[in-house]
Amino acid sequence: MFDSLRADLSRHLGLCHPPLTGTRALRALVESQAVWATVVYRFGRWSNQGAPPPLRPALKAGYMVLFKLTEIVTGICLPAGARIGKGLYIGHFGGIVIHPDAVLGERCSIAHGVTIGVLGGPRTGVPRLGDDVYVGAGAKILGAVTVGDGAVVGANAVVVDDVPPGATAVGVPARIRPRAEPRPSRATSM
Repeated sequence: MFDSLRADLSRHLGLCHPPLTGTRALRALVESQAVWATVVYRFGRWSNQGAPPPLRPALKAGYMVLFKLTEIVTGICLPAGARIGKGLYIGHFGGIVIHPDAVLGERCSIAHGVTIGVLGGPRTGVPRLGDDVYVGAGAKILGAVTVGDGAVVGANAVVVDDVPPGATAVGVPARIRPRAEPRPSRATSM
């Protein structure tokens, strides 16, 4: 739990411009609703799996109270059942729903208004996101889809099919765009 939490907090601080340290870092972490939700999620995972067995019932009850309070206050539903790798970064709070069976890799970044969940109907299953995936504001990733390592899901995209590693998914329903090669700088093209 502590290694994952340390990686989460490091990403939150490291993505600030400039990176924060000391008192400013502590203040930023305490004031961030995304950090609150992440801390409660990591506590929930630990209380369900890593806590000493005699303490689990009390810790699970405490987690459920914290989970509901955090969900109400932050608008982030990050249940302990979801499997989320180290270094989770939630850029803004509000309107984020992650299915309890979803799987997110390491160093995933999630913007506000994101849903990662079931599609419904005959297409059952939940999404699996690889490492280093960015999910833009308002995006929906639905059903038994896989989003590959390093992929980008654009703002307001609705993903119902797999996204290959390194690709970008945009639109409704999402269309896959290969990642463009970096353009040469003006200095090297002259």
